[in-house]
Amino acid sequence: MELVRYNAMCRAIAEAHRVDEAKEIHDQAVALEAYARQALNTDAEREATEIRLRAERKVGKLLRASPKATGTLKQGPNLPRSTSTTTGTLKSLGITKDQSSRWQKIADLSDHEFDLAIGTATSKPSTNGILKATAPPERMVVSKDALWLWGRLRDFGGDEWLAKSPTDVMSTMTPEMKDDVHQLAPRFAAWLKRIGEMP
Repeated sequence: MELVRYNAMCRAIAEAHRVDEAKEIHDQAVALEAYARQALNTDAEREATEIRLRAERKVGKLLRASPKATGTLKQGPNLPRSTSTTTGTLKSLGITKDQSSRWQKIADLSDHEFDLAIGTATSKPSTNGILKATAPPERMVVSKDALWLWGRLRDFGGDEWLAKSPTDVMSTMTPEMKDDVHQLAPRFAAWLKRIGEMP
């Protein structure tokens, strides 16, 4: 795609004030993508893809800013014919609910985040790729077992405990308690050794 056409389409996206205007540019970019792919012109295909993504983002911004349609009221002498304030339903614009949702999500990104996601994509950028690249990292949930182990090791790992003699600690145990300790301690020691060998 020639640089002149690329710049003109970018300007048209920036100047679009209606959803149908931005959607029309999107559809043109989709067609240009297909032509460039057939021609094996990867540079033109990528430029068309970027135009499409910018148009999707603009559609998302316009959808986000437009009042929601509330449907048609019953007609009467003192009632308005319709309370719909959008330029048309999603279906009439050829936009699915899923597209509307994803495009509004990329519309929420800052210009810097959006441009960075497009510019750093190693392969052809995509809407889903941008959303994944800009998504906040998932918070890892710590399991109950991990919390228990961490707590027990902290309890046991203080200098005060490690300075004590096992003989002194076990001196007041009953024979049954000592038997349990002698059986369990080597197994726990072997298991804890595996932690020490972890990278």
